[in-house]
Amino acid sequence: MTTSSNPMGSSFKTTIERYCAHFNWQVAEATEEYAKLQFTMESQRRQTVYILRYESTLEFDVPSMAAFDSEEQIPHQLSTILLKRSAQRKVGFWCIEEIGGKHVYSYMHNVELRLLDMEYFGMVVRSLITEVDDFEGILLKMLNDD
Repeated sequence: MTTSSNPMGSSFKTTIERYCAHFNWQVAEATEEYAKLQFTMESQRRQTVYILRYESTLEFDVPSMAAFDSEEQIPHQLSTILLKRSAQRKVGFWCIEEIGGKHVYSYMHNVELRLLDMEYFGMVVRSLITEVDDFEGILLKMLNDD
């Protein structure tokens, strides 16, 4: 990553580490193309944020615990609920991505690197982990009520 593509004037890894230090967050892993942040939520569940760099765009990705072996197993009614929920959010969107051969509900947000500053970074990370944790709490409650 060249410093000219980053408004912070430093590498992706250094920028992520600096932003996380500002919020007293630990960086679990970081390279020049990828970072992994882990959070233990009030629910005691762990949420993981993956930040991937694609040229001038960063992808923030928080996979949920809802994973399915095939597309046929995906509960389409739940997909509809999450798509509608996405329309109500200012930060992030629900999607289904393939991870390790499974179809996983994930909450993502993409941002142009030139638009990212420390406060926006913090807001995106907090929004994504909170949304996934809320979803997982509702999902677990539904499963336990059956």
